[in-house]
Amino acid sequence: SANRLLHAPNITPGFYDVVGTPEITGLIAHEAFGHGVETDMYLKDRARSRDFLGEMIASPLVSIIDDPSLPAAYGSYFIDDEGKPAKPTYIIKDGRFVQGLTSAYSSAVLNLPATANGRRESYARKVYTRMSNTFFQPGTTSPDEIIASVDNGIYLTKGMSGMEDPKGWGIQVIVLYGYEIKNGRITERVFSPLGITGYVPDLLKNVSMVGSDFKVDVGMCGKGHKEYVPVSSGGPHIRTKVRLG
Repeated sequence: SANRLLHAPNITPGFYDVVGTPEITGLIAHEAFGHGVETDMYLKDRARSRDFLGEMIASPLVSIIDDPSLPAAYGSYFIDDEGKPAKPTYIIKDGRFVQGLTSAYSSAVLNLPATANGRRESYARKVYTRMSNTFFQPGTTSPDEIIASVDNGIYLTKGMSGMEDPKGWGIQVIVLYGYEIKNGRITERVFSPLGITGYVPDLLKNVSMVGSDFKVDVGMCGKGHKEYVPVSSGGPHIRTKVRLG
């Protein structure tokens, strides 16, 4: 692997058919459509998603859930830090933006449905609207079938970092490995590192296949540069079309 990385070329910037592992899927769920629907951002007029509530903003294959009750996940809890019992929240269901995540304050001020997402880093910190376990819901297609469907594309694995612009609805995710897919097979040719960028609804509308597998990873999430809480993100393999550089 080290040898491969030493000689890995940069990818030619452009749009590519890609298959993302659950780790990459989770980064997209967390960064592309997680922070931008934490509704304390709505109070500051810092999230474009507010203007798209109830609209189709993704492929009908896409459902994204935040679920603090997910068994054994790193971001799970029984009640949030405001005493609300944990339960799953559909953020996107079958391509439609259903609702954002709320704390008691943002729910009351914005007159939005209450979700169990009022979280604090510690007793010494204030409550913010925060994600818990955020993931794509699995589909019905096996990962092998997804890879076999791609004639010429890139298999993305090992996410390094992610960042989004809730106001402009842009995304940037850095990926360590991008393996070439040729005629439905992953080859030994690898590009590194790669950046996924673009407009969030475009990325989500381009999702054409969703895997039947499911996995979430372990992480910590900050609010800006501070206020860290444990989270998980993930989902199945997905196929979509994105801009890589």
